[in-house]
Amino acid sequence: FGTPFYSYSYSKLKENINNFKKSFRSFSPLICFAVKSNTNVNIIREIKKFGLGADVVSVGELMMALKAGINPSKIVFSGVGKTALEISNAIEQRILQFNIESYQEFLTIEEIAREKKIKANIAIRINPDVVAGGHPKISTGKKTDKFGISPEEAIDIYLAAKQCSYLNIVGVDMHIGSQILKINPFKNSFKKIEQFCKKLEKYKIKIKNIDIGGG
Repeated sequence: FGTPFYSYSYSKLKENINNFKKSFRSFSPLICFAVKSNTNVNIIREIKKFGLGADVVSVGELMMALKAGINPSKIVFSGVGKTALEISNAIEQRILQFNIESYQEFLTIEEIAREKKIKANIAIRINPDVVAGGHPKISTGKKTDKFGISPEEAIDIYLAAKQCSYLNIVGVDMHIGSQILKINPFKNSFKKIEQFCKKLEKYKIKIKNIDIGGG
């Protein structure tokens, strides 16, 4: 076959997915595969058969997920570097939600959605300021990290989004890092997200999707 050569175990893939689903069977969440971890369209196609969605961070990954047959209503667009072209493509596909990383990105999505006259579903990525362990170079949940928005600033963006005809507030998002081997950082961050959602409800903003990230 030549090199490089990649060999995948279908039985192990199936076992991992089923174990993951079993762990969350009490409320059956939408599990979104991070396409950046493997962009092999054949693997994504198999994952789709188990009812999984996709988390994408580029237009290439978006196209790969669609090519694999994943329904746009199960696609989440994450990442800090979304371009106007990528946002435009995803709005046209009517994806499940954008995970917004900054005030500027919020303005860009609103402008493009208004131009296209298509409602864009949005969530805002909250930085919960949680020390998660793991390697500091891949930490994403502390306030000193470049990812996400402080809860205080996020409230202002949600209130602004509430006034926008072409934005549909559907969720809140967080992701505190990768290769985390302890459960406590997740417990702490989930508690903060819960408190944040209750605060949003005081402003009559109802959250439907809580994206708890991976890691």
